[in-house]
Amino acid sequence: MQNGQSKNLENRTTDISKHKREGKTLHPPFNQLPMSPSSWKDDRMPEMLWAVLIVGNIKREEALDIFRKVADLVCKSTGLSDITHSGIALWSKENRVALIDLLKESHPETQKILQPLVIFPALPGYKEWKEILGEPSNEKEVADFLSKGVTATLWHQSQEATDCRWIKFLCEIHGGKIQFPRSMEETVRGVFEYPNYGDLRHIRPFIRASEIGMQMRNAKEQTNWPEKFWDSCLRSTLCSPLPRKEQRKDNIKISHNQIQRIRHFLLLHYLKTDKSTAIEPRHDTIFGFGFYALRLLDELVATNLSRGMIGRLALRSCVEAYITLSYLIKKDDGTVWENFRNYGIGKMKLSYLKNRDLKDKPSFIDEAFLKEITNEDRWEEFSDIDLGNWTDLDLRKISIEAGCKEIYDAYYDWTSSFSHGNWGAVREANFAICANPLHRLHLIPSVSVYPLPGVLEDVVKTINLILETINTQYADLNCKLIDEPKPEKISLWKRIYSTIRYRKMKKFLSFITGENKKRVKK
Repeated sequence: MQNGQSKNLENRTTDISKHKREGKTLHPPFNQLPMSPSSWKDDRMPEMLWAVLIVGNIKREEALDIFRKVADLVCKSTGLSDITHSGIALWSKENRVALIDLLKESHPETQKILQPLVIFPALPGYKEWKEILGEPSNEKEVADFLSKGVTATLWHQSQEATDCRWIKFLCEIHGGKIQFPRSMEETVRGVFEYPNYGDLRHIRPFIRASEIGMQMRNAKEQTNWPEKFWDSCLRSTLCSPLPRKEQRKDNIKISHNQIQRIRHFLLLHYLKTDKSTAIEPRHDTIFGFGFYALRLLDELVATNLSRGMIGRLALRSCVEAYITLSYLIKKDDGTVWENFRNYGIGKMKLSYLKNRDLKDKPSFIDEAFLKEITNEDRWEEFSDIDLGNWTDLDLRKISIEAGCKEIYDAYYDWTSSFSHGNWGAVREANFAICANPLHRLHLIPSVSVYPLPGVLEDVVKTINLILETINTQYADLNCKLIDEPKPEKISLWKRIYSTIRYRKMKKFLSFITGENKKRVKK
């Protein structure tokens, strides 16, 4: 297996088949465990800010050496184990000063690197940190140290974050808070001699899982230091939207002329297969879906909105049209065709009646036309209004019965988010990630409108499926949408050469036809 494939498998999340269904909710395995989620970024990283600053601003080997000195201090002392800021604030003043002095003297740069701590008055044990480290003299340097440290450790599985979580875990072991059975001797040795012993592919996840399981000290809950840290960062630094990566463009070209040609083919085939002037629910519906989808595509191409939200709505409508058409053909029952048509008439009647007596009428509704088509098949007094669906099934079940569940799974859920204004659609269309690491990757509204991945290929694919389906019922349609070749790019010199050549040819032809001779005689 190639490295890329291996990495993808390692990062693969739980398949939907492994989720447990309860009613209409699917629960992933972790949500089925009796545990409360804990966030490294939001809650636990600010508690290890001293380690974050060190590991993010000096060489890793030097940072780990400092961490080992901290572990030795904890090991030689009594009652020390919690090296979070809230935990250190509960130490005796003597031990607290000893730790800060150790950090200050352990490396030529650590005093400057740790000085960002003193810009946070809410820091637990703030007094000793400020007295020993002193006031920072360079604001830009302080911001850089803080930004580098947070950036390196924000992702909970990064190497730097794992190093911080390791020293926290190791000190808990030295403090006697955690015991291990003999069967874990090799794993525990890997923790003590990290990162120089054992299989790190096993040791690193073990460290992270163990650190998550460690109970937070009560002092953290009292001081709310993590919340105050992030609030202070937000107030004192500016947001900066992260540029969105370029989204996939449409890889095909469809022109209005091609769509019109397909419409003409479809129209001719409709007229050719039309056998009666009576109401024909089956014939009209089958061809109607084709014209409906082609109009959606035509408007999509004309407005160049394939990469906008409206493109998603057009794709959803095409997919629903194809699934519904496939179901109707699978059933192929006269009553079902009539039910589908009558349901639509009832919906028109319902809209007409609701809007008829409104004082503030919707501007897009043509009440006279709506009434006219409501009465097309029969007088409206004989038309029922079905307040449910035209069939007792939802679209997912319809797709299963129609044999096109894979189309439903591939396209319908995400496009429906845009139709209903679900959060996922609102997020993708309107928000960007803040690039300021001190804002913990929060969302901010995007200044410009970002283009979304294009839907043109998917719309064309769905419409071709509709055209194929029509052909199975009324043979010899034989038309489909195809990618149109891009026009050849002609260089400027080639155009100049072609123009000169054309003029010479024109002059030669005029000579052959005798025009030049006539001019000479004159």
